[in-house]
Amino acid sequence: MKKAMLLCIAFLFSAGANSATLNLTAEGSNGASQQQVTLNNNNVVLGGGVVESSKSNWSSMFNVTADTNTAVDVEWSFNPVRNLVSATVAIFALDGSFTETYDITGDFTFSAILSAGKTYGLDILDATSHALKYDVSVTSLSEVPVPAALFLFAPALLGLIGLRRRAKMTAG
Repeated sequence: MKKAMLLCIAFLFSAGANSATLNLTAEGSNGASQQQVTLNNNNVVLGGGVVESSKSNWSSMFNVTADTNTAVDVEWSFNPVRNLVSATVAIFALDGSFTETYDITGDFTFSAILSAGKTYGLDILDATSHALKYDVSVTSLSEVPVPAALFLFAPALLGLIGLRRRAKMTAG
């Protein structure tokens, strides 16, 4: 009985979330005012910038790294989205081993796999737009969520074990 209770308690404390730590740095822009990273809570990083007036061929560059191999979702968003005429979004390893490009005309999301310790460029290139604000969000998908029910289930299970034990003691 004690072993079962210890096992339940050990399970409760061993279940935890584990995810990659991401870092995003602003590397410069041309024709846009780039903002530094605005949020970094390890598995989600945000950056962005502003285009003040109608521009053609503006660009914005960011670098992203991860401390472990991880899958990520990358989301580019534009406000107002109708002001983006066209752009090319790219993610590439700085060592030249990986390159993906996408032609876009609005908000865009894609997935990629980052290798630990490698630096990746995350750029918007050859963009044409009217005045707008742009944001880039990189979210690690390797997080293992701990269900909230686990923290409700464990005390209930321990209570039932205690009731069973009490019933055995009063019966015997």
